[in-house]
Amino acid sequence: MKKFLLTCSLVLFAFHLFAQVSQQEKNIAFQLFKSSAVQLGMNTEEMEQYSVSSTYTTGEGIRMVYMHQEYMHIPVHNKMLVLAFKNDKLISHTGAGVSMISQKVKPVDGKPVINANNAVEAVLKDLKLSSIQPVQVIRKEGTNYHFGTLGISDIDIQVHLVWLPMNDKEVKLTWQVEIAPLKTPDHLLLRVDAVTGLILDRNNYTVYEHFNSINKNQKDADLVNQTNELLDAPLSIGPDVVNTASYRVIPYPAESPMHTGGAAALVTDPWNQAPGNATSLKWHYDGTSYHDSTRGNNVWAQEDRDNNNNTYGRAGVSTTAQPSLTFDITPDYTVAPTTTSFQRFATNNLFYWNNIMHDLSYQYGFDEVSGNFQNSNQSRGGLGADFVIADAQDASGSNNANFSTPVDGSKPRMQMYLGTNVTPNRDGDLDNGVIAHEYGHGISNRLTGGPANSSCLANAEQAGEGWSDFYALMATTNWAAATVNDGSLSRPIGNYLFGQAVNGPGIRTYP
Repeated sequence: MKKFLLTCSLVLFAFHLFAQVSQQEKNIAFQLFKSSAVQLGMNTEEMEQYSVSSTYTTGEGIRMVYMHQEYMHIPVHNKMLVLAFKNDKLISHTGAGVSMISQKVKPVDGKPVINANNAVEAVLKDLKLSSIQPVQVIRKEGTNYHFGTLGISDIDIQVHLVWLPMNDKEVKLTWQVEIAPLKTPDHLLLRVDAVTGLILDRNNYTVYEHFNSINKNQKDADLVNQTNELLDAPLSIGPDVVNTASYRVIPYPAESPMHTGGAAALVTDPWNQAPGNATSLKWHYDGTSYHDSTRGNNVWAQEDRDNNNNTYGRAGVSTTAQPSLTFDITPDYTVAPTTTSFQRFATNNLFYWNNIMHDLSYQYGFDEVSGNFQNSNQSRGGLGADFVIADAQDASGSNNANFSTPVDGSKPRMQMYLGTNVTPNRDGDLDNGVIAHEYGHGISNRLTGGPANSSCLANAEQAGEGWSDFYALMATTNWAAATVNDGSLSRPIGNYLFGQAVNGPGIRTYP
């Protein structure tokens, strides 16, 4: 991973309950914001409509400040200012709020007609879901109403009021309902008119890929229902430490088994490629326990052939005891990828590449305070308990992949699918370009609106797909061998998963 020149411009400027920021940090950020009134072209009254949703200082000494517009102490959906300060001077800013908002809100008193219960019922009707429990608030935290899972959601259903800009002349009061329906990859935010109960707007924390000539989230009944050999050994946590570990994988920076350098190889202690804070816990310690499986501080990788997101499936397990772990499975590419041996190999590779992307992006600023994915943040800021749940061979679809990015402190999920264009099927868990691309969605969604707002990249012109392809291509380039003349070489993406040749067209309109 030798610090290659990843020129990732963190112009990824990218509500929900705001991540925990100390009052002192908020005061510093707000004062910097107020000191920039002239540059921002704002008056005092306008500035008082904003609150600090996130703020942190990067390793280069740049103070990032994310200001969220509010009216009557109710946030305005995705209306933010993203500011960067160096030596207390504003060096970059983007975003905008709703001007003259007091003249545009409906109802003018900011009082809902329907309650949070009614909003949840409207969402369940819209999603054609039937609750097996009474729809009622089980607790309230601040302005947030909690309903539990109601037996139909992977997560606690949460509701709070937000203003929703409809156009330049109207801003409506809505209830925002967060729900992740069982047996789906979706993690939804729906906004319900607080007067009429109609669904006005929605977005999905889960980013699906829209590949050319490929049906989005295509179902394949044969794949879902086929007999799957599972390793019955339970996930285990030993009493020892993990000093060293070896993994047979498609090694960094190879893009896939068919690309240069893509032969499965045994790599030992790959965390040593990225020294410093990125790997101070190595890969198998989560801040509390050592794991002898494909689980650690940054990712928990496991198969999900039963499409049951909350059971965590089977993880890859070391064939040797702590403190020296071994994940050495030789793949047989002639058999179905769902056979036990191949499945374990694929899960090992998914674990390895999620850690590679964690360690790599950490070097360029995607760390604890900026909202990265770790169980333990080791008192370095930000919110922990949000390692990546990486589902290998997920049965919810095929010929695709996705990444769900809730706000800092909530676990993201990566779902990798099988490719059915060739026999035997291809496994997305071995297409390292696709893995890197999906992880890139997590990076851009946490950075764009700050760690407290992951819903800024939902509009048609957002650049998340391009940013993710950039991460994928940069992470799968051998920089030790690259020359300036390589710029003209065509670099398609997704060729392995979709059964194309190395020099095939890939999944984009243009390489």
